[in-house]
Amino acid sequence: MKITEAKNNLSRNHLETLTSSQLIALADLHGIDIPDDLNRRFIIEELLEVAKELDENANFKETIKVTEDAVNSIATELPDTYNETKIDVLMRNPVSLFVYWDISEVHLKQITANKTPLHLQVCLFDDLESEKPEDTFDIQINQEDREQYILIPGAKKYVRVDLMQNSGSALDNVLAVSSRIQIPQASEEFKHFQPGHDQKIKPVLELSGIKTMFKNLYNNYRQSFN
Repeated sequence: MKITEAKNNLSRNHLETLTSSQLIALADLHGIDIPDDLNRRFIIEELLEVAKELDENANFKETIKVTEDAVNSIATELPDTYNETKIDVLMRNPVSLFVYWDISEVHLKQITANKTPLHLQVCLFDDLESEKPEDTFDIQINQEDREQYILIPGAKKYVRVDLMQNSGSALDNVLAVSSRIQIPQASEEFKHFQPGHDQKIKPVLELSGIKTMFKNLYNNYRQSFN
């Protein structure tokens, strides 16, 4: 019997039919180091352990095998909405924010039915524990919008952005509130810098591109400045 033919047949019944020399040769074929004085019963047990490992590996590969159809059906893009009314805010740099939000189907139907516009209310705080903001300003947004860059005034320490629905009364409806985040303290020269203001800054700071950034925010996002 050829040892190569016996390599794939590691059942106990088959191994019992092999001679000791054949068992040693088969063990060597599977990378098992067999001492010269090892009993054939122990060689068989070692080979059975190999057979068990090979069987487990085969079952594992079968379990994780993914068909081509399954691969093609895996989504490669994020969904447009998670059907949740939520707003989050990130610091883009010390003087501007990136705000993104989602609106649930229930709120969208309500907004569409009432034909009420939306806006972002930017709330600025000097203290983390303050309940009421020291300053606020609004930015009008469209119903289909889901993100916005916002330039923030200087000399403020914390900011929060609320997603608001105009109610037509004194109080607007709050749809979602972001977390309150700390504003990094920028150079004093930047704190009151606004587009259109001829404010001199040091040449080394101008290399940061701050003037271009302010201009792009003003031109692309139409944020009003006082």
